[in-house]
Amino acid sequence: MSNRRSERTDSFSCHEVSRRGFLSMAMRLGAAGVVAPSLLVATASPVFAVPIQDNWRRCNKCSALFFNGYPKKGRCPAGGGHAATGDNFVLPHDIAQTRTSQGAWRFCTKCYAMFFDGYPQKGACPGGGGHTAAGYVFVLPHDIPVRGLAHGNWRFCNKCHTMFFDGSGTKGRCPAGNGHEAQGFNLVLRFRGNQEGDVNLVPAEG
Repeated sequence: MSNRRSERTDSFSCHEVSRRGFLSMAMRLGAAGVVAPSLLVATASPVFAVPIQDNWRRCNKCSALFFNGYPKKGRCPAGGGHAATGDNFVLPHDIAQTRTSQGAWRFCTKCYAMFFDGYPQKGACPGGGGHTAAGYVFVLPHDIPVRGLAHGNWRFCNKCHTMFFDGSGTKGRCPAGNGHEAQGFNLVLRFRGNQEGDVNLVPAEG
């Protein structure tokens, strides 16, 4: 991943799903007992200039970023569902990529983790096989200064393709075995605090 930054940034653009296609996808997911997170939070906050979604949390068992907006907590490679800890991250979606933001990050309907969907191979999912994408296409800042209500050290795992927190001594639990392996961009995620407007989700390019 570290040697393919420009390839991934340039080759995988954000794509839009037609209303009919989206509703069809939602019906299929609903029949399976899973609703894409975009169906829960479908409006942009008036505080931000871009559409956002919150309820993204770190799992204190596997260190992956997962969507915590459902009663069920997906599938954790450490066993059972994910267990939320720490900040509530607020992520921008369905906007243009820049040289300091990367798209193709998606919600997996099987494990509920955030994974990179920009490769034909879909990593390793603790729910079995590769990840299955649904909902929004997240476009996330990377390799920018960490300040204010922002949190760095979020990385792509080159074994399972999920996003995990690489800022602690351990590397969590990877569904492909052992701990996660960091590669590529250092992603910087915005989290909710007392002041909602003091950090831009998508910083201007310098």
